[in-house]
Amino acid sequence: MEILCISNGHGEDQIAARICLELEQLGISAIALPLVGVGHAYRNQNLPIVEQATQAMPSGGFVRMDSKHLYKDMRSGLLKLTWTQLQVAWQWSRNKKQKRLVFAVGDIVPLLFAWLPSLFGGCDFVFVATAKSEYFWRDQKSSLYGVPKPWGGSYFFPWERSLMASRRCKAVFVRDKLTADLLNKQFRLPVQYLGNPMMDGLEPKGLDFGVGPDEWAVTILPGSRPPEAYENWNSLLLCAQILVRAIPHTVNFLAAIAPDLDVDILSQILMQKGWLRLDEVTFKMQNAKLKLVSNGFSDCLHQCHLGLAMAGTATEQLVGLGKPVITIAGSGPQFTRQFAEDQARLLGCSINLVDKPSRVADVVTKILQDPDYFQLAVSNGEQRMGTGGASERIAKYLAEKVFGL
Repeated sequence: MEILCISNGHGEDQIAARICLELEQLGISAIALPLVGVGHAYRNQNLPIVEQATQAMPSGGFVRMDSKHLYKDMRSGLLKLTWTQLQVAWQWSRNKKQKRLVFAVGDIVPLLFAWLPSLFGGCDFVFVATAKSEYFWRDQKSSLYGVPKPWGGSYFFPWERSLMASRRCKAVFVRDKLTADLLNKQFRLPVQYLGNPMMDGLEPKGLDFGVGPDEWAVTILPGSRPPEAYENWNSLLLCAQILVRAIPHTVNFLAAIAPDLDVDILSQILMQKGWLRLDEVTFKMQNAKLKLVSNGFSDCLHQCHLGLAMAGTATEQLVGLGKPVITIAGSGPQFTRQFAEDQARLLGCSINLVDKPSRVADVVTKILQDPDYFQLAVSNGEQRMGTGGASERIAKYLAEKVFGL
């Protein structure tokens, strides 16, 4: 028994890799076909990759957000790469020597890569829909104010629902109960909600950041891809300086630094902003300290009271752990104004989107004056993002219901 795991983005790769590891525990082998980048998340878990069909592109996978990035990707061989990847999926799925399944994780793109081969003698497929949620336009009670009802009555387009309803699609897993209920009741799709795999693998290591009992911890999430993350870093440091003046306590900033970011560049920006360097990763300004954390992402999320973020998946995970987050839009290509607004609708009251750094003080004051807000953020985070264990549950469902183990 074997699966071909097709995913299209760093966050999607991480989700897929966690589920693949759970499947291997159940005796189902996996090989990965990352459509974007070279599959670092799979490599980090020692999962095999279709090497001849991977290539890093200039856009980092955000071609839909900027036509200039699409042009650069096209010049770098995007069409040839896509054709190669589609051929790999088709040839793999037609091999009848053993029971096989295509496992698509992400949005319409990997779903198409799974569905097309099934039309021409390929194997069945399943889909983990990470990118879409009905929370983008409504909550449990009604449509969001000022947000039009999506065409067809769902945030999933009719053609997406058609692929999900294919007889070769054996299961669809969505990211929240609201989405599962709507797709089941209104469209009778084979949709399951077994939790959100984004919340798996977030167990803290128990790192000690030296935060005192009467001090605040604020996690900074600038994103994972340079050079955008460096621009985000500049904006978030402005927000941090304003936040310090609004909180009547010592503030400890925990900056969760992604592997692709250069700590030296971040340090230089800090010192240019007036931060005093105490050691290689620790800086001080007034009644605030800032620590650059390169290998303690989960601890940064768990130990903070509040977040300052310009990130995608990491922000969702922080909200899922019950933390309020202040966000501010950047110039992109990922964290644009549109992306930030979409994220705020998806994550509800846990997100406080400001249009400029000076508004951070107003948000912090409002939060501090509301004794119920932090508890509301906890319940909202669990409702929107679920709890851990989804990867194991999805793997067991596939083993029992699809492979018949």
